[in-house]
Amino acid sequence: MIRQYRVSDADGVLGLNESCVPEVGPMDREKLSSFEEWAPYFKVVEVDDAIVGFLIGLDQSAPYGSPNFGWFTERVDRFAYIDRIAVAESQRGQGWGPDLYHDFEKWARKRNLSAMTAEVNVEPPNPRSARFHQLFGFEEMQEFEPTGSSDYRVVMLRKRLD
Repeated sequence: MIRQYRVSDADGVLGLNESCVPEVGPMDREKLSSFEEWAPYFKVVEVDDAIVGFLIGLDQSAPYGSPNFGWFTERVDRFAYIDRIAVAESQRGQGWGPDLYHDFEKWARKRNLSAMTAEVNVEPPNPRSARFHQLFGFEEMQEFEPTGSSDYRVVMLRKRLD
């Protein structure tokens, strides 16, 4: 079941996030606390009392220092940003990723946001995520090196909602 994140979910979310690195970026307790404070969309997937998925989403007003988020704030008005989505390996293929994305899109449309945005790793490659976003209607905007190193490169994606 998809439900709103609770502080008691912290250990499950952190453990799941760690198991999904490098597909998602690392997250420590301090970063999680920041998301608890100001992420307007933070939902988890719970199966048999275990956290098996989550999506953290922001809008353009978030006080987030991520270079990827900053890239979008300079180029897209009124957007819903997917900071990270993670689904446990044992639960992949069950539809949780699409369910979370559909729920997030519904949330964004209710707020009259113009687009959903995300980035996908090009280096190191993440072909599963690239395919998923393409099937979900995201379009490539540009490749970006957030750290200035070609060892870490992402493609910036947008799905128009207006």
